[in-house]
Amino acid sequence: MRCSLPALLALTTLLAAAEPVPNAGPLAAERAAKNAVLPDGFRMQAFAAEPEVVQPISFTLDARGRVWVLEAFNYGNWQATGKDRVTILEDADCDGKADKRTVFYEGFNYATGIEVGFGGVWVMSPPCLYFVPDRDGDDKPDGPPEVVFDGFGYKESRHNLANGFTWGPDGWLYGGHGRTSPSLVGKPGTPADKRVPCDGGVYRFHPTRRVFETFADGTTNPWGVDFDDYGQCFVSNCVNPHLFHMIPGGHYEPWRNRASSLYAYERIPTVADHLHYPGGDLRAALGSPDTLALGGGHSHCGTLVYLGDSFPANYRNTAFMCNVHGRRINNDVLKAKGSGYTASHGRDFMLSADPWFMGVTLRTGPDGSVFVSDWSDTGECHTLKPDRGTGRIYKISHADAKAKPVDLAKLSDAQLVELHLHKNDWYVRTARRVLQERAASDAKVSANAVKLLDAILAQNPDETRRLRAMWTLRALGVLDPAPLLADRDAHVRGWAVRLAGEAESPTPEVLAKFREMAKADASQVVRLELASALQRLPLDKRWDIAAELVRHAEDAGDANLPLVYWYAIEPLVPENPAKALELAAKAEVPLVRRFVARRLADHASTQGDKGDLTPLVEAIAKAGATVQADWLAGAREGLRGRKSLPMPAGWAAVYAKLRDGADRATRENAMALAVVFGDPQALADLRTIARNPAAAAAERVAALETLISKRVPDLAPVLHEQLTDKATRRAALRGLGAFSDPNTPKHILAAYPALSSDEKQDAVAALASRTEYAGALLDALESKAVPRVDVSAFAARQVFALGDPKLNARLKEVWGEVRDTNPKRGELMAKYKGMLTPAYLRTADLKAGRALFTKSCQQCHKLFGEGGTVGPDITGSNRSDLDYLLGNVIDPSAEVGRDYRMSVVRTADDRVITGIIVERTAARVVVQTATDRITLSPDDVDGVKDSPLSIMPEGQLDSLTREQVRDLVAYLMQKTQVDLPGGK
Repeated sequence: MRCSLPALLALTTLLAAAEPVPNAGPLAAERAAKNAVLPDGFRMQAFAAEPEVVQPISFTLDARGRVWVLEAFNYGNWQATGKDRVTILEDADCDGKADKRTVFYEGFNYATGIEVGFGGVWVMSPPCLYFVPDRDGDDKPDGPPEVVFDGFGYKESRHNLANGFTWGPDGWLYGGHGRTSPSLVGKPGTPADKRVPCDGGVYRFHPTRRVFETFADGTTNPWGVDFDDYGQCFVSNCVNPHLFHMIPGGHYEPWRNRASSLYAYERIPTVADHLHYPGGDLRAALGSPDTLALGGGHSHCGTLVYLGDSFPANYRNTAFMCNVHGRRINNDVLKAKGSGYTASHGRDFMLSADPWFMGVTLRTGPDGSVFVSDWSDTGECHTLKPDRGTGRIYKISHADAKAKPVDLAKLSDAQLVELHLHKNDWYVRTARRVLQERAASDAKVSANAVKLLDAILAQNPDETRRLRAMWTLRALGVLDPAPLLADRDAHVRGWAVRLAGEAESPTPEVLAKFREMAKADASQVVRLELASALQRLPLDKRWDIAAELVRHAEDAGDANLPLVYWYAIEPLVPENPAKALELAAKAEVPLVRRFVARRLADHASTQGDKGDLTPLVEAIAKAGATVQADWLAGAREGLRGRKSLPMPAGWAAVYAKLRDGADRATRENAMALAVVFGDPQALADLRTIARNPAAAAAERVAALETLISKRVPDLAPVLHEQLTDKATRRAALRGLGAFSDPNTPKHILAAYPALSSDEKQDAVAALASRTEYAGALLDALESKAVPRVDVSAFAARQVFALGDPKLNARLKEVWGEVRDTNPKRGELMAKYKGMLTPAYLRTADLKAGRALFTKSCQQCHKLFGEGGTVGPDITGSNRSDLDYLLGNVIDPSAEVGRDYRMSVVRTADDRVITGIIVERTAARVVVQTATDRITLSPDDVDGVKDSPLSIMPEGQLDSLTREQVRDLVAYLMQKTQVDLPGGK
C-alpha cells in the first residue's frame, strides 16, 4: 500500500500497539486519537471518553449540533435493571471536545437506538419503541417515556434485534432489524392478528401518524441505515456480506425459512463486489498488506453515506462503516449500475492504534466532520461480558472543517428553506425535520416557505437539490406527486412513483400514467420504483402495469429488476393462473417466466390430489422452445418433494415431443415432471438412462436423483448396483437412506474400502439413518471395518436420535457417549488451553490440520471460500482467540441462533433425519444435514422434534489424538489458506 511518510510512521506506531497487553485496557483516548492512521489532511480528536461516556450503543445530533448518546449498560443479557440512559454532550466552544454533559433520562433496558425530534427523544429498547417528551426543550423529560409500539423481539439474541434510527428523506424514521429476534409490532393493546410481523431487514415508522411498516425484508443483522443524495437506502450488515442497497418491498439474502418471503424464491444480493477480510488473526494482522487491502473483518456497524461539505469531493456519496473487529472505518465506493449500485472497496478511512477500538455508530456533524462512537472493548460482537466502564466518541475532521455554533430551531421558515441548497446534508436533513415539526404543530409553516420550496423543485438545475425540496414538501404534506411523473429527471420521476404509490387509493389517472411509464420510460431506476410501488396496489390494479414491465428484455440481466418484478407479480399467480400464464408467455424476462410456473406448481403441490397443472401443460404445448424450457424448469422446482400429482390433461402428448426433440436440460425437467405425474414411460426412460454406462455421467446421476425423489419402491437394488460405479455411487449412497431394504448395509459395507473420504461420509450417514441399518454400522465400528474417526459426532448423534435404547448402549460402548451439552466444559477448556500453548501450536502440521477440517468440519462450515453452508461461514470470525475457538467447539450449544438449531425428523417409514430445517411449508419439508439436503413431502413426515441445540454436536475433539487436536486448532487459527497434504 502506498503511503506518505507520516502515514508510514503512524502505521509503525499502530503495529507496535496491535497486540493488547493483558489487563492493560484501552489506550488513553487522546493517545488513540493521535495515533490513528488517516488520509493526509485529516485529524482525529477525542470528543468524549469514559467516564463522561460509557457503553455508547448509539448516538445522534440535535438541531444545535449537540450529541445525544444512548448508553447501554444492560448489553449482554436483557435485564429489567433500568440502567440504560440518555446523555447529552455539548461542545460549546467548538474546539472538538465536549465540555458539558447532561443526563437526560435513565431507566431503559437493553436500549439499541436513539433519535431526536418532534419535541422529544425516540428510543428503541426492545420490546418497546419509546418517545420521551421534552416539548419545552429544557433537556428534562416532561413525563415518563411513552410506549409508541411494542412487540419487538429481544429474547433470542444479544445483538441481532431491532435497532435504529435515521431520519429518512421522506420524513419517516428508519431502523434496522436483526434476523434472529422476530417481532410482532403494534401499538399497545393491538391484537396479534392486527400486528405487523418483522424479522429482519429495514423498518420505518411515521412520527406523527404513528404508522409502522416493514420497508424491506432480509439480511442477517443490519445495524446502521443511511441515504445517498438520491434518497436511496443503504445498510451495513453485521455479518458478511457487508453492504446492501435496500429497495422498498425488496427481499434480501439470506432467507432462513421465513414466511415473510416464502415465495420470493430468490433474494436480492449484496451490492458489494468484495469482502473486508482475509480471515484468521484480525488483530495481529492489522497493518499487513492482505488485511489492509481487504478491510479488517466480517462484522460491520454504523452505515454513513458521506454528504458533508468539508471532506474532499471524492468522498461524497461513498459509504463509511465501522469494521467491528478490524479496528477501523471502511470506505466503499458506490457507483450507479442499472437500476441500482455496485460497491467497490475504497482505501480504509481510519485505522485505530487502540486494541480496544470497536466502532458502532457514525454521524456527520454541522461542520462536515464525522463522529464515530467506540464501544471500547475486546472480543466478539461487543463481547459477552462487556467492560461497562469504557466508551469513547471521536471526531474526525478535515483541515477545511470550520466549526461554529448552530441552532436551526431558531431560524425562520425561509432560512430553513435556504439551507436546502447547503452542500452539507446535515443542514438539509435538520432543516427538513424542523419544518416538519412546525407543520405538525400549531406553529405551521408559512405559505412563503412552501412557495420557495416549489421554486427549487421547479427551477433548480441540480437534480439532487430538486429532490431535497420534493422530499420536504412531501414531509409537510403539501406535495402532489402526480405532475412529477412526467418530470425531466429520472430520480424525480422515480420518487414521484414511490410517493404516488403510497396513496391509500391512487387515482385512475395515476395508474394509467404508471402503465404508460412501465411501457415507455427509458430509465431502469424509474422501472424499479414502479415495480416496488406495485406491491402496495390492490391485486386487480397490478396486471396491466406488470405486463408492460416484464416486456423489457434489457432488464433481464439487471441485479434488481427481475426479482422486484417477481415480488409484485407473485400473489397474482394463484389468484388467476390463466392470466398469469398469459403474462409470462409474453414476458422477456426469463426469471419471471420461470417463477410463474414454479408458483403454479407450488400452489398445486399444496393441493395434493386436487392439484391440477392442466393450464400450465396446455400453455407449454403452445409455447416456443425458450418459454417451454423456463416453464418446465420452474415447474420442476415447484414440485420438489411431491411424489405424485394427478397427470394433467394433454401431458402424454407434450412429453412425447419433449423426450425426443428437446435439449438435455429440458428433457431432464420433463422427465422429472412426468415421474411426479406417474407417467410409466418416464420411469422406464429414467431407469434405462441410470443403468446405461455409455450415457453421460451427469445424465445418469440426474436420472437416479429423480427416481430417488419419487421414492420408487423397488429402486434399492438399482442403487446397490451403482455402488461399484464411480460415476453414480455417491448419488446412490445419498439415496439409499430413503429406502428400507435389508440388503443395503452389506452392500454399503462391501463397497466401503474403495470409497473416497466424501463418499464414506455419505455411507455412514445412510447407515445411521435407520434403526435396521445402524446395528450394522456399530458392528463395523467394533470390528474396525469402519474406523472410529470416520464416524463423526454428527453421525453419532444421528444414531442416538433413532431413540433405540439397545443401539444407544452399543453406541456408547463402541464410539462413546453422545451428550447434548458438555457438563465438563470448564475442565475441558482448561485441559485444551493448557495443552495448546503458543509454543506447541507452532509445531503443528497445518496441512494435516486442513485435511482434518476437510474431513470433519468442511461439510458444514465454509473457510477461505471452501465448504458447506449448513453452519456459519467462519472465515471472518474471531478464530485467533483460543477461548472463543475452543468454547464453540467444546460446547457449541451454549449459545445458538435459531437458524442453526437442530431438528429431528422422523418419516412415515421410520427413517430419522437430523439437521436444520431450511424450509417447512405445505408443499415440502427440506432438511439440511451434515452431508446432504433432503426434500420430503409433508405426507411422508411422521413428526418433527425441534431442539434448542446446535446442529454441531459437542465431542468433536474426542476422537482426535493430541497431535490432531493441535493440527486442527492451529489450522483454524490461520489467517490464510494452506495446502492440503500433497500440495493441493
